[in-house]
Amino acid sequence: MVKGVTLHKPYNNAQVFATSSAGMILVGMMISWGFPSASLPQMEQPDSDIHFTAEAASWFATVPFLMLIPGSFIGSSAYEWAGPRRTFLLLSLILCCSIMSMSLTGWTLVQEAGMAEILLLASRVVQGSAVAFLIPFVSVYTYEISDQYLRGTLTSVTEAFATSGFVLCYLAGCFLSWRTSAIVLPLVTLVPGFIGIFFSHESPLWLARIGKEEKASEILSVMRCTEEEAASDLKTARRDVGRACKWSESLQMLLKKSNALAVVLSSSLMVMKEISGFAVLSIYVVQIFQEAGVGLDPKWSSVVVGMARLACNVLGSFMLHNFRRRLIFVVGNTLTGLATAAIGTFFYLQSRGWDISHLTWLPLAALVVHMVGYAGGVGPCTWTASVEVLPGPVRSIGTGIFSTSYATAAFVISKSYPNIRDMIGLHGVFWMFSGGCIGYILLAIFFLPETKGKSLQDIEDYWENVTKKRNARVYV
Repeated sequence: MVKGVTLHKPYNNAQVFATSSAGMILVGMMISWGFPSASLPQMEQPDSDIHFTAEAASWFATVPFLMLIPGSFIGSSAYEWAGPRRTFLLLSLILCCSIMSMSLTGWTLVQEAGMAEILLLASRVVQGSAVAFLIPFVSVYTYEISDQYLRGTLTSVTEAFATSGFVLCYLAGCFLSWRTSAIVLPLVTLVPGFIGIFFSHESPLWLARIGKEEKASEILSVMRCTEEEAASDLKTARRDVGRACKWSESLQMLLKKSNALAVVLSSSLMVMKEISGFAVLSIYVVQIFQEAGVGLDPKWSSVVVGMARLACNVLGSFMLHNFRRRLIFVVGNTLTGLATAAIGTFFYLQSRGWDISHLTWLPLAALVVHMVGYAGGVGPCTWTASVEVLPGPVRSIGTGIFSTSYATAAFVISKSYPNIRDMIGLHGVFWMFSGGCIGYILLAIFFLPETKGKSLQDIEDYWENVTKKRNARVYV
């Protein structure tokens, strides 16, 4: 199949270019998620022409997570039906237009008709739907174009792109009006991503699954480091020809115990990630700093935290390339757990009227530590491991399921955050996040298989062996 073809060196341009192109689209996706952090504080100013109620502002911030619940599950089906490349091209345009449409609320006609708030919420629904469809594509596409030696590194790089989206929002909130940001940010992220995907290769494993083996072989010869790995990946994909391309057949494959166990684990990883408080900290970071009363301007405090997270994404790629997944999970969650516990203690002392003027540095320092643990370990490792543990026949639908699980957890936690904060206080919220980190450590230690350096076939064999052992215990 690839005999006589000279394969490229490990860090070939095809893998890097495709990952970067998908990453730029991911930056635009995260701009949609992070936009409320920069825009809501401006909208709440006395001279603002946007008049959200507290409930409407909460929906403005969290509705993309709500749309992600059904959308990501449907998007995983679209991956097999349409393929990632053409879907990337279509949805990135829709997302770009929907973000830019928010600037139309400044038009006199819209203001006089009293439609500004409705237009904002409607555009957020469209943004959420587009991002929901795209979420499975970014993870699976990056995974399937990468060879087994670079898979962890390149997949973790997508976390750096995601962080860049939030950082751009935080920076834009310091220098630009939110309407100007709605125009500039998608232009500098989604448009380059669209152009890059246009010139990138299709997923070779998806092509193999739909029976286009010759084209898949051609692309694998470019995107794999050795002839043996290209042959191995094509052999694994060949077994799944036609099995995961129809929705009904994907569901049937999901009923197989080995596949179901893998999907349950990947979904559990994503849910536990959100229980550590990432969505809340990303959306409400400026408000949290305002309540803490830190010495540094809250907007710039959010930039510092975002930049720390971005810098640590580089650390995360290094960690995934050199260390085992379980170790990364334990170390990362330990740091995030200690950080949220420290912030909880700060707000507890504040609520009890203690003099904490000498501790105003603590929230910022703790959130930086939190980002070191999250961005250097928990975040990239969760997204990477959640895809890595999925066998080929259910990788697409499994990604949709764990994305839906993630979205449900993120929406419930972020939407209920104001109510939970009022019930148990900010200290209770952060202590709750610390408890989530402990639970995540236990999940990683006792249930996560080691996937570093494993081939696609190794992963499938692992789950088959687990199922056989469980069945053997039942019969004994």
